[in-house]
Amino acid sequence: MSIQSFRPKNWKDYFGQESVINNLKVYVSSAKTQNKSLDNILIHGPSGMGKTSLAYLIAHVMNQKIHILNGPSLQKPSDLISTLTMVKEKEVLFIDEIHAVNKEVLEILYPVLEENKMSLIIGKDYNSKIINLKIPEVTIIVATTELNKLPVPFTNRFAINLHLKNYSKSEISSIISSAAKKIHLNFTSEFSDILSSYCKQTPRIAINLLKRIHDYIIYEDNEILSESRIKEILLKMNIFEYGLNEMDVNYLSIVKEYQPVGVETIAHIISTPVSVILSVVEPPLLIQNLIKRTSKGRMLTDKGITFILKNNFY
Repeated sequence: MSIQSFRPKNWKDYFGQESVINNLKVYVSSAKTQNKSLDNILIHGPSGMGKTSLAYLIAHVMNQKIHILNGPSLQKPSDLISTLTMVKEKEVLFIDEIHAVNKEVLEILYPVLEENKMSLIIGKDYNSKIINLKIPEVTIIVATTELNKLPVPFTNRFAINLHLKNYSKSEISSIISSAAKKIHLNFTSEFSDILSSYCKQTPRIAINLLKRIHDYIIYEDNEILSESRIKEILLKMNIFEYGLNEMDVNYLSIVKEYQPVGVETIAHIISTPVSVILSVVEPPLLIQNLIKRTSKGRMLTDKGITFILKNNFY
């Protein structure tokens, strides 16, 4: 079953982000009442928090078709222009990972966002001229995990700015329970609570872990679940307490051995780019209070040391 099958189709199926959803209900209702397209939207927040799902949901509740583009694939103007010429009045254009869009392509979006027009240069050198093409009033939704990489004049052109925050354990548990029903898995609320502790407060991880547990149930032809069996399956997948994986454990082990230690040293030892450590590895460890950043380097907290010793990761 694809991730698309788990995406919410209405407001009540979208768990968490209460403030974001409550405000969106107002904006969507107002746009429908005025019979106009929804204002352009910028969604930002950590990876796996449901930015794409939210874009799909907005299009669904607006009863409009959604066109999907991926930032890294937009490297020349024609990559974007071809789609902009196809989008119809009130439809939704979603661009994921907008921070990865080529600068030249990004510049095309400025007049689109502000005046619903494309400014194109036709010809070369002295024979060139600028023509303005009017495009229909559509809703452009962009998403990013790296808001700092976007120019401020660009972000200011979005009338609706949404920040998705980390989920609580109870919200993740609700997401797991809802997803379990969709794959007809007999997953009690107690099991959902157990699994929610292994998801790094991230919906995407929660759904992926649930699907893998479902795979084991099918493979072993055994539908009887228990707390011990769930934890046993997670351990087989090298998913440990707090949802940590092998890379996380390697990171913690190195910090314990060399602390305080700089992030560049850690990156060299585990052969992982510094950018990945900063954006992927460290945030969940900081949230779980397993590490701390000091002026001298990374160090383990008492909780982090206990985790390493308890599991013999040294």
